[in-house]
Amino acid sequence: MSRNLCLAGMMGSGKTTVGRLVAERLGRRFVDTDAELARWTGRDPGALLVEEGEERFRELEHRVVAELAGHTDLVVALGGGALLREDNAEALSLTGAIVLLDAPAAVLARRVAADGTLRPLLGDAASGPALVERLGAIAEQRDARYRGIAEGVVDASDTPEAVSTAVVAWAVAALDVLTPSEHEQVAV
Repeated sequence: MSRNLCLAGMMGSGKTTVGRLVAERLGRRFVDTDAELARWTGRDPGALLVEEGEERFRELEHRVVAELAGHTDLVVALGGGALLREDNAEALSLTGAIVLLDAPAAVLARRVAADGTLRPLLGDAASGPALVERLGAIAEQRDARYRGIAEGVVDASDTPEAVSTAVVAWAVAALDVLTPSEHEQVAV
């Protein structure tokens, strides 16, 4: 049994893409909290946030996080705001290691603009300088929280493959995240 490897960070940091790659490399199950929330509710997380409000969204997200925190051997991509709740951070820390995927606002904006996902927290900032500014403001608000909770920080500016390699390298160096067989697997 191993600790969960939980990827945190801003929207556009690559948590889902990198998480899938890390899970594949480690032979673990991958879970995305936003996808789980959609599966549980039958609704798109962005639409749910708009229709139900942020407080209700965060409560539903908390239920997903609490469920996942009860498991081990997962790679989990967390919604960007999941760590804003103390009870989420505490639950995840009991069975997992939290790694922050960190990237500059300009990188985040490029990725967010390209993916076309509904992101209500961005308001009217759909692209260009307004999007970079809005993402930078959100990142500034969350940065101390993210860094205060994360056990590790990985630069997420590079390609998903390079970032996933850095996450796995962090997990290997952490010593208490991977099983012995996972250590052997990634050493090959």
